[in-house]
Amino acid sequence: MIERSSYSAAFQRLRRQTVFALCLLSVLTSQILTQTTAKRPLTFQDFDSWSSLQGSQISRDGRFVAYVMQPQDGDGELFVRNTSTAAEWRAKRGYRPPTPPPDASDPVATQAFAALGRLLRPVFSADSKFLFFNIEPDKADILKARKDKKKPEDFPKNALGIMDMANGKITRTEEVKNFQVPEDGSGFVAVLKGHAKDADALPGANKATANPANPTPTPIPTATPTPTPTNRPGEKKKEYGTTLILRRLADGKERTYADVLDYTFSKDGKSLIYAVSSRKEENNGVFVITPQTDSAPTALLSGAGKYKKFTWDENQTQLAFISDKDDAAAKQPKFKVYHWLRSSPSATEIVSVKTAGFRPEYVVSEKGSINFSYDGSRLFISSAPPPDPEPDPKDAVADENKVTVDLWHWKDDYIQPMQKVRAIAERDRSYRAVWHIADQKFVQLADTSMENVTPSSNGLYALGTDDRAYRIRGNYDPGFTDYYLVNTVDGTRKLLQKGVRFGMSWSPNGRSAAYFDGKDWNSISIPDGKITNLTSKLGVKFLREDHDSPSVAPPYGLAGWTKDDKQILINDRYDVWQISPDAVDSKMLTGGIGRREKTEMRYIRLDPDERFVEPGKDLLLRAENEETRDSGFYSVKLDGTPEKLVMDAKNFGTPTKARDSDNLMLSASRFDAFPDIWVTKGDFKDLRKMSDGDTQRDAFNWGRSELVRFKNTDGVPLKGILIKPANFDPTKKYPMLVYLYEKLSDNLHNFQNPGPGTSINFSFYASNDYLVFMPDIVYKVGYPGKSALNCVLPGVDVVVKMGFVDEKAIGIQGHSWGGYQIAYMITQTNRFRAAAPGAVVANMFSAYNGIRWGTGLPRQFQYERTQSRIGGTPWDSTKKFTENSPLFYVEKVQTPVMMIHNDNDDAVPWYQGIEFYLSLRRLNKEVYFFNYNGEFHGLRKRQNQMDYSRRMLEFFDHNLKGAPAPEWMEIGIEYLDREKEKEQYRKAAGDNR
Repeated sequence: MIERSSYSAAFQRLRRQTVFALCLLSVLTSQILTQTTAKRPLTFQDFDSWSSLQGSQISRDGRFVAYVMQPQDGDGELFVRNTSTAAEWRAKRGYRPPTPPPDASDPVATQAFAALGRLLRPVFSADSKFLFFNIEPDKADILKARKDKKKPEDFPKNALGIMDMANGKITRTEEVKNFQVPEDGSGFVAVLKGHAKDADALPGANKATANPANPTPTPIPTATPTPTPTNRPGEKKKEYGTTLILRRLADGKERTYADVLDYTFSKDGKSLIYAVSSRKEENNGVFVITPQTDSAPTALLSGAGKYKKFTWDENQTQLAFISDKDDAAAKQPKFKVYHWLRSSPSATEIVSVKTAGFRPEYVVSEKGSINFSYDGSRLFISSAPPPDPEPDPKDAVADENKVTVDLWHWKDDYIQPMQKVRAIAERDRSYRAVWHIADQKFVQLADTSMENVTPSSNGLYALGTDDRAYRIRGNYDPGFTDYYLVNTVDGTRKLLQKGVRFGMSWSPNGRSAAYFDGKDWNSISIPDGKITNLTSKLGVKFLREDHDSPSVAPPYGLAGWTKDDKQILINDRYDVWQISPDAVDSKMLTGGIGRREKTEMRYIRLDPDERFVEPGKDLLLRAENEETRDSGFYSVKLDGTPEKLVMDAKNFGTPTKARDSDNLMLSASRFDAFPDIWVTKGDFKDLRKMSDGDTQRDAFNWGRSELVRFKNTDGVPLKGILIKPANFDPTKKYPMLVYLYEKLSDNLHNFQNPGPGTSINFSFYASNDYLVFMPDIVYKVGYPGKSALNCVLPGVDVVVKMGFVDEKAIGIQGHSWGGYQIAYMITQTNRFRAAAPGAVVANMFSAYNGIRWGTGLPRQFQYERTQSRIGGTPWDSTKKFTENSPLFYVEKVQTPVMMIHNDNDDAVPWYQGIEFYLSLRRLNKEVYFFNYNGEFHGLRKRQNQMDYSRRMLEFFDHNLKGAPAPEWMEIGIEYLDREKEKEQYRKAAGDNR
């Protein structure tokens, strides 16, 4: 028997042990949960799966939004959400080869990336009952096909997905080249079968409605048992059609039409026009069907030949196209223009080379555009000299006997590199002419003496331009052209204004034109040509007040016109004015709120088809505060008072309005908030989030951005963006990277998707415990390098005085213009522990006479008039060219330099980088020079972006954080070992692609 005291002691020990165990379990559970939810820094391995939101759309009734979340290297997904209930449907969208966001200094790549987003865009039917979207093959299927070494024609193909908005059910159509749905009509979709080989491998394919190209090698056209016409040597390959499917959406019933090459729906969906290009030439033609009936197609025109350039008028009552049917057998067949009224049984010929007034040296161009005037009374076509005949192979000169030489003549309008870049455009150049439909009259409007004309809405007059007198001057002082008023009835021309720099634009109804003269806005009444200064007496400037380059300051732009051309809306720095074309009436539409609050107010055109502003209509204004970069929206009526709708510390994107609803769709972002989709009514009182892209950040450390205010050495107030790491501790000392270009503080609330590139990724570096500082720079003409130094160093000093910067760990990075400024600064200061400039200009003398190979344009204009800001030539500003060239001060450099300059740079000649590198090397300075073979101004290939991003982090980590130097910094990469080194480096980084 156990004594009571012993029992009590045992019990107490057991209880203590139990409590301890429970406490230990609690601590372990807490640690496990903490570890499970703990955030971590971004790594390079995270880039592939990071998705950007692309192709957002809102249905016409405003009940649904659709968008694509596309990983940088993975399969995308379509999302559809109900704006009222937030109910969601998803669908696979497939794989697209990685296309990382480009650097801001690379406008070509930036435009390409924006175009990619447009190609991913889904389409709602006009009645909002269906959603149509492209489906590309999955990544796994593409990789398997490559591994299995399948032939290109056997690779997986694109498909079309049709989602029923009543239940989310998806119908899939395989092997789709492109599709169309009527803009205003409903109930049908037209689908052209085929795949990438048809759209891309053959010349002249219809690109207007094509799906994104299949990310597989271009397939070889498969053999066919049907006899194929033999092509003459040098002749372009004949282009044949594929199967067109017309699908009725209500029940899925389909009709098919063979050998269709091109097609177009009328807006109301009651007519579908298609062109046949068959191996049996006699089957070719243009046909029309009425989708709502089962009637057979009606031929509008038929016979051997090509049929192309389908063009509807605004009201969809008439159609025009071109065809060579009457001359199809000729070696160089001539095209004619045909016209079809929807009330007529067939199309009629209206213009050919035999038409009265048609110039004998021209033919109807198959390369140029064809379009109706807005009111449908006139048809504008394109004419051009006939193409040169294909050379006869028997006359070919053997390669070893060919002379290949360019003559650079001092009187050439364009230097040889420009001529080379422009060669295809010049070869395909056409000149506008007009067919007056009611009068059955043809008039040639443009020619070599006036290459371009822009018609008014009714087509009665056109603005013609002639820049021949300014082409050589354009090498160093670009932008001038002479403007003419062209009477389209008789083709006569009257000079309106010589040497216009910023263009001239029509009013919606063609009663006036407007242009900026470098100081004020002017109107020109049509047709008398009377000029009226609109803004000289208003007491504010309409040219950019912060312009700091040696050129004429550009304007803030036109906002629009009111109905009947009665008033023109013009922007100043902050506000919008409404001014009558005769300048009798003028009023500040925004009531001066913009200037009082230093907030830029800009009118947003919610309806893309809107031609003018209706009196009494609520106008939406986007507002952005110049001091805080907060943004939002105001509402105002003509002659009314602006009303604030919303303002917040965010970057609000431009809204898209549902066509038949008050619902608006827009994005909103901060540096630490993904630009998700939101919907709201026009009053902005109820903003509802529709996408969840921001959840991607949940796993990662993320920084926050704030504005830092400072003054440059001349006392000019400036701002900069300071990005602090996640879990920022003001008692710690952090390494800091300075990134620069010109003015960057506008980007305070911009979100940056993590990803590789030519420059540092701010989100990535902040996630990895770096401070990032982006100071604004203002310039004195003639002293660009010193101006940068006098802005950047004071900004850095202000941040350092905050107490959390490790002064021995400040690095600097920038590309292009930023690269030049860094190259200059490190010859003047040892403030930076490491520098990574990209695409530098080292020697302004040799750079002045360099070529921007992407355009072929001499770089002279850049130094005399624009970004480089010397304001003179090497012979009249020799001292300034010397003082601003890093090359002449390179012996002062003490900063380790990692630079990139690629041998196919199309903006800054890469010998500039070589000059800087060789000079540093000659002086035994620490310098690493990366040249990614065949790459352009900014890296475009993802594998190269990943490689350089990794090496740049290693460079900064070594110099700013004390990390061990990587092998490439210690011993370099021998030419013979470079392939092996890159492969080993890639695998060591965990890149198994």
